Amino acid sequence: MKKLVKFKRGHLYYPEIPVSAILEDTAERFPERLAFIYPKKLTFREFKVKVDIFATILNNLGVKKGDRVALFAPNSVEWEICFYGLEKAGTILVPMNPQFKENEVKYEFNDSGAETIVVSQSLYSIVKPVKEQTNLKHIIIIESEGSRNNLPEGTLGWSELMDSTTPNPPEYTFNVKEDLAALVYTSGTTGLPKGTMLTHYNIVSNVVQISQLFELSELDVAIIVLPLYHIYGLNVGMNQSIWLGAAQVVTPRFDVKEFCELIEKYQVSYSLCVPPIFLAVVRHLEDPNNNGYDWSNLKIFNNGAAPIPLELLERFDKLAKEKCNAKEVTVQHGWGLTEASPVVAVNPMYRPKMESQGTLIPDTYHKIIDVETNKELPERGQVGELVIKGPQVMKGYWNRPKETENSFWTDPSTGEKWLRTGDMAHIDEDEYEHLADRIKEMIKYKGWSIAPAELEDLLFKNPHIFDAAVIGKPSKELDIGQIPKAFIILNDESQGKVSEEDIMNWVAERISAYKKIREVEFVNSIPKSGSGKILRRELIELERKREIKNKNKDTC
Repeated sequence: MKKLVKFKRGHLYYPEIPVSAILEDTAERFPERLAFIYPKKLTFREFKVKVDIFATILNNLGVKKGDRVALFAPNSVEWEICFYGLEKAGTILVPMNPQFKENEVKYEFNDSGAETIVVSQSLYSIVKPVKEQTNLKHIIIIESEGSRNNLPEGTLGWSELMDSTTPNPPEYTFNVKEDLAALVYTSGTTGLPKGTMLTHYNIVSNVVQISQLFELSELDVAIIVLPLYHIYGLNVGMNQSIWLGAAQVVTPRFDVKEFCELIEKYQVSYSLCVPPIFLAVVRHLEDPNNNGYDWSNLKIFNNGAAPIPLELLERFDKLAKEKCNAKEVTVQHGWGLTEASPVVAVNPMYRPKMESQGTLIPDTYHKIIDVETNKELPERGQVGELVIKGPQVMKGYWNRPKETENSFWTDPSTGEKWLRTGDMAHIDEDEYEHLADRIKEMIKYKGWSIAPAELEDLLFKNPHIFDAAVIGKPSKELDIGQIPKAFIILNDESQGKVSEEDIMNWVAERISAYKKIREVEFVNSIPKSGSGKILRRELIELERKREIKNKNKDTC
């Protein structure tokens, strides 16, 4: 019998408001509720006043609606004030990773055309060498403590500007479905980073969609540890908290001990995480010298931004409940991408399938298409490229019409455009999504397609392995194509006791013959993005350089 019951979330209303109205509406509803409780206390009313001041500062500097403004700083209350201020001023956010080096900063300046930057004083040394190679006109420095009167020539001090400016922000009319709120650059896993054009409507829609998922409200406390330059931290963390009226605990960077202590001290009820955080917390709590914490208020611990082994989620859930008194915690898992602002699917609270990425969030739709023929695969369970549509889907890529065109699939029966996610996946009979791997990262072995993530998930279950990454390495045999190669970090206690052959044999006993790992290299680190995604392109490039070096040796 064909199954009739499907699991899909229903329709919602999406207000056509600019992003700045998220804070304005909340400040009107809850003016005296605390927006921040760490590292400083600030009510929503006080937050809005500071935002209006910063919007006025930008307007006074001659920054106009539609101008791009870069924000280059670690997480802080000031970061959030700047974000809402520049949105109020009608400008377009260009968030920059605080780990960027000079060339990366220069690239995003010049690609986005940003002429204004807000930068923390500790990062100004990265901006200074490249400012003459860009169109920068205004540099506003968020001062380090105690250095307010010691700023570089040609820069403006955040504190002095904030103290000396009377709030009088500009009032703009927005076409929220067309006007951009942010240019969020992709991580560049398949080439140079591209500026994802997210409109005000995209961002607000996704905030509305996700605010329905976790049963949270103004009574909750969020810990903001994910980097705000990343769309996951920015929209699912910061913007959702402000939309709800929830208080925030904001940390500039992740430190596992501090993170666990802050959850206890400020009675945090929800946290958004990535796999490296889950792994660090699990190892911290598994330490026999750790007596645990009081996390009795913790309700939601959500993973996103990168795939995570189910076994790790289960270990965290057990430790949180048994060692930290988090009896009510729900460990969640979903997925998204920058181009979707970012959330696409999340496991339902009442009926999770944690081996999947969950079910679609409201007003989002999906199909599977054949990567060779571009035709829809209508039967559930068939594997192909996942395509989606919804109000949160991007407008396109900044100044890249060809890449924008290629990023959408047109449904021949309706003419509608669907975002190509670049992910191989299948949809099961209950409408849950199951991602296999990135199309461009699939390993081709003798014509078979092998997902690196599947092998990584298996390796993680080996008790000797701390972390792992798998790539396709070109084979010297012409009929093979690529072989799966694993880069592995062993646990400290396993160093020198486990061989490469041991790992390969262990995998071979647990997987189809064609998927076997054919080469293992023990390493001390694995390159990852700020959101925890494995940067396989760096490992592939490492292998390519080695191959060139070996060829040069052979010809000498």
